[in-house]
Amino acid sequence: MSQRLLSPLESIQQAWGLKLRDFRQWCAPTGQKSIRDWKTRRIEGAIIVSKTSMVDDVEAMLKAVQQNDNARASGDKTNSGTSVYLPVMITAISAIEAPPEFEIVSGTANWVNVIVPSDPLQRVVQLRTTPVSYRCQIAFFSPDPHGASSIANQFVNFWRDEARRSFDVSYELGHAGTSIIKDEWNFKVAENTLFPDKADVGIDTVHAVTVDCVLVGLEPTVVGLGHLDDDITDTGEPEGSIPPDLPAVEGGRDPVDKLNGVVVEADVIGKESDSHTRVAINPDTGVITQTNVKDTAP
Repeated sequence: MSQRLLSPLESIQQAWGLKLRDFRQWCAPTGQKSIRDWKTRRIEGAIIVSKTSMVDDVEAMLKAVQQNDNARASGDKTNSGTSVYLPVMITAISAIEAPPEFEIVSGTANWVNVIVPSDPLQRVVQLRTTPVSYRCQIAFFSPDPHGASSIANQFVNFWRDEARRSFDVSYELGHAGTSIIKDEWNFKVAENTLFPDKADVGIDTVHAVTVDCVLVGLEPTVVGLGHLDDDITDTGEPEGSIPPDLPAVEGGRDPVDKLNGVVVEADVIGKESDSHTRVAINPDTGVITQTNVKDTAP
């Protein structure tokens, strides 16, 4: 059975998490020991992803963290239990139902025949794109107000760097044998959507700030790479889904026999290995096989 592909939201979460790691290494402690401790702590105990439903609920974020074994996550082998190690950054991502403005990003509603560059079989597939936006929020909890304020200011300044404000999201589109085919799509933090604010968690010794921003970009839909949903994406109404006396609405995709013009065999070669993977497809049955081939010494 083919490995499950990441959902678009999961792909966004991974890319956003990488940017938060970039921010952590970029920001300066400015002489504050607590921030220095946060920067050098193990990542699992420094940046924590919370549920989407916790956006705007910093108290719920903090309580959720208290339920974890934070000593182990922070790499502290001398303690155990659920006390929160401060400072800590918690983030939540929520999809925005309204699409971004057309002037900011525009999609393609009709199918376009393409070849995904990372597909080793170079199959002709169909692609369309949907403009999407996500609300991303970070909450930073610190034992002192100066640390919280410093991180909020530096976080806003971080995104003023145009090179960092734009970054790639790696979407998982399908399979070639047991390999997952990925493609990178550019997202951007909308410059006028960075909103820092103080937050109250009801604890005198914990100071919190939040910063909100909006990510905008395109979400690709690709058919022809063996995605689980290919069979019911614009292929007409599924058999049995409508009354027998009702004419079915037909799909708008190219028929399968017009797609999947393929290279029948290709090699996937890693950078550091004494072997490579050979992926082959039977043009008649569409069955993909994958074998490991030992490389001969030069």
